[in-house]
Amino acid sequence: MPALIVGAHPQNISLSVLARRRDYVEDLKKKGLEFFIYSAGAHTIPLVELGVIDIAGTGATPPILAKAKGLDVAVFGISAPRFENGGLCVRADSPFHTIQDLKGRGIALMPISWHTQFTAVELANAGIEWKEVNAVELLPATARDAYEQGLLDAVVLTDPLYSLVAAKVPTRVLASPGQAFTNRSVYWAPHRVLRDHPDAVHTLLVALAESDQQTQENPAEAAALLEGVNGHTAAQWLGAITARDWGVSQPDPGFLAEQQSHADIFARFGLIPKQIDVSDTVDSSFLPL
Repeated sequence: MPALIVGAHPQNISLSVLARRRDYVEDLKKKGLEFFIYSAGAHTIPLVELGVIDIAGTGATPPILAKAKGLDVAVFGISAPRFENGGLCVRADSPFHTIQDLKGRGIALMPISWHTQFTAVELANAGIEWKEVNAVELLPATARDAYEQGLLDAVVLTDPLYSLVAAKVPTRVLASPGQAFTNRSVYWAPHRVLRDHPDAVHTLLVALAESDQQTQENPAEAAALLEGVNGHTAAQWLGAITARDWGVSQPDPGFLAEQQSHADIFARFGLIPKQIDVSDTVDSSFLPL
């Protein structure tokens, strides 16, 4: 039987670390699970559509977008809320002090990522419609260049990139993830994978839980595994690792309610074609372990 392919990219630190723990990689391979390491989480939905990866780890936004595209997928594990360093950022020398000040202004977001969900929720809470700002997807490296040169009004940045930028350009954070938007890492797959390979999914979750525990107990070791990933040093990754809680749990009713609420905002803002029911995009049967 062909191995199930688990996608690992730099925006999901848990899977990126696990995919570099050699003992786990070898053990999981014997149990029918292999990793495909790629450079950008924005490619996750197309990789699932193409059948390149069977199991994905992203922020909470891609499962909503996948459902809106008609893909039959479900989240089977979630992290704790992610309280990141950074968030919706403007230059400290700018005239922007509140989210309301960004009306009519440009905001750069990482493509097909949790940035969209985070920004949409913050705008909605501030009473601002999506059309009242100019929110555009932009690759992080390009957004960084434009922001540092004073050509971009606002950008969503979190560590390790946030700390690099803030060290060069004094920066004001207008809103941080992990609050109005809980900013969880989520693990998801097509329903057919969950139905046909429950033992493999369970095995992956056990490995994730163990690896996350090791990361929490020894963050420097985990950061060393990420040396050079996405062009960042281990020291730069360490800030992102120590800023968050670790572990994996089942997608509970609170998570589903948040996803439905945010899918409704997406529909209202025109970010997806129509309202959708996301109740079938969670599967709590694999946890607790």
